[in-house]
Amino acid sequence: MELQLENARNAKINRTFIKDEVYDKLSNWIITGYLEPETKININDLSISLGTSRTPVREAILKLENEGLIISKANRWTIVAPIDLDSSYYTYSVVASLEMLALEQSFDKIDEIFIKDLEKINAKLDLAYKKSDTMELLNCDNEFHDKFIYLSGNPELPAIIHPLKKKIQRVELSFFKDNDGKSNTFKEHRKLIEALKNKDLELAKLCIKANWDNSISLVIEKQKNKNK
Repeated sequence: MELQLENARNAKINRTFIKDEVYDKLSNWIITGYLEPETKININDLSISLGTSRTPVREAILKLENEGLIISKANRWTIVAPIDLDSSYYTYSVVASLEMLALEQSFDKIDEIFIKDLEKINAKLDLAYKKSDTMELLNCDNEFHDKFIYLSGNPELPAIIHPLKKKIQRVELSFFKDNDGKSNTFKEHRKLIEALKNKDLELAKLCIKANWDNSISLVIEKQKNKNK
């Protein structure tokens, strides 16, 4: 399918950091499904739509290709990457493993204030679910998990995890557009919080793993039901 530029109103970028803004805009379009899987990418059309030169668009596309959100064949075509559930399964498992590492490295720093912050974020997540605001729910979910990642103090973890989470967010926005299937997230987070209150590292790690395992299982189940 071709990108319909007439739908990209108010997309022009006027801020200073053009390169970053173009990347953020295109990344958001892909993650939210505005640019659907297998949409053909045309650098000229995008540069006109965004009101920029071709160079920042080309650089953004290269970065997105490195992150697996765009694929291309030299001198032939460039498209938004299709959603591959087999590949997604491995993405979820890698993120789960890295977050378990983040929890290990942050565990001794977790205090009552940190736990209260988690509870506040989880309450926002529950409210987003009740309002059927899937985008806000996923943002709260990322905020919740980022607490461990940044508390770990490991500078390598955000750089590795965040591009992978873009793929995950894209999958979940595609499969949970009506917000169904995500009701367990709040409860799973609450179990993790209880494990932290009890200073049970191993149980807390198992809670993180279960949280991600359950998410990909729900996606696969929805795909099976869709194909029936």
